[in-house]
Parts: sequence; structure tokens; C-alpha cells
Amino acid sequence: MQECGVCNGWAASERPCPKCEGTMRDQGRVTDFLDDYSPYLDQKYTDLVDGDLNSSITEECVHLFVCEDCGLNDIQAT
Repeated sequence: MQECGVCNGWAASERPCPKCEGTMRDQGRVTDFLDDYSPYLDQKYTDLVDGDLNSSITEECVHLFVCEDCGLNDIQAT
């Protein structure tokens, strides 16, 4: 399985906000917010429920980004 640059710290963990052009910061993988144990599950299983139908095929990691200025939430594949 391909490694996620955001998870491993070698890719940008910030994005420009499409709403206010502020800074959106990575809050972690979307699936980490499902329940108390989901951060500890293998990514190959959680990719099946992350909201991106192709992430388990393309080996992308879907992250939640939140704008620190306007509060916009956005999910993006990394």
C-alpha cells in the first residue's frame, strides 16, 4: 500500500481555503473520526468507508481539513 505524505509528514498539511482564502489545516484521516477505535484500524479496511469510492483502489488517503479563519470543513484525498 502506498504511504500518505500528509500522514507521514513529508507533504503539505495545509491548504488554501476555497471560501475565504485562509489556511486549512489537516485534522487527520476522515475515518479516524468514526469512533474511538477507528484510528487504530488498518487503513485497507477504513478506506472502504471514507467517503471516496475509489480510495481503496487508488490507495489514496482521505483527510479532513478545517479552515482556521472561517471554519469550513473539507475532505481531500492526499
